[in-house]
Amino acid sequence: MKATQLRGVIIGAIAAIFSLGGCNPVVLTPNQNDALRRQVRDLQEQVNSAKAKQVELEQQIAQSAKAAEEKSSIDPAILAATPHVAMVQIGSPSGFLASKAGVETGGCTARIYLEPSDGLGRFLQIVGSVQISIFELKAGGKSQTLGQAEFSPGQVRDAWRGGLLGTHYTFEIPLAGSGWNCQGSVTAKLEFRDGTTGKLFTSERQLILQK
Repeated sequence: MKATQLRGVIIGAIAAIFSLGGCNPVVLTPNQNDALRRQVRDLQEQVNSAKAKQVELEQQIAQSAKAAEEKSSIDPAILAATPHVAMVQIGSPSGFLASKAGVETGGCTARIYLEPSDGLGRFLQIVGSVQISIFELKAGGKSQTLGQAEFSPGQVRDAWRGGLLGTHYTFEIPLAGSGWNCQGSVTAKLEFRDGTTGKLFTSERQLILQK
């Protein structure tokens, strides 16, 4: 083939390529490999997140183990001398008071004095929740609930009092009942759940109207 003919063939081929491609850019469409790469990336992010949570959990477990080890290293004599709640009782000054509106309206408020003590009978500050219910006993063994309330550990702490009546926790609960006019006596039942040991302590006492 002569040189002039070869040059013509090359020029024609180049022209054909440009005529097919034009001036528009080539667009690559997503394929299966792209989808697999996205799945691998998502799975890797999930694995990294799971590893982070595992490390955090291992730290928490290690901290708890360390705290338990430190506690076990305390001198047994110190542990034996540490006071704990042994009994709770509703103090004798407890009772119920008529509202300012008068006894006829049936509006009264129970005032409960809680006195916790340790194994030596000494007053002891407590940490935990308190639940109190006040009820009236009727004929035939029936009862009518006049009031009840539950106090959180924070509310129990705020209820601490000290003064002429001694050291105690004071709780007040509104009372009302069908046919009840703030007369006679009612029964108060108190439950204390120790926040450190989970042990439940109970106490009951008859309440009368305070003048």
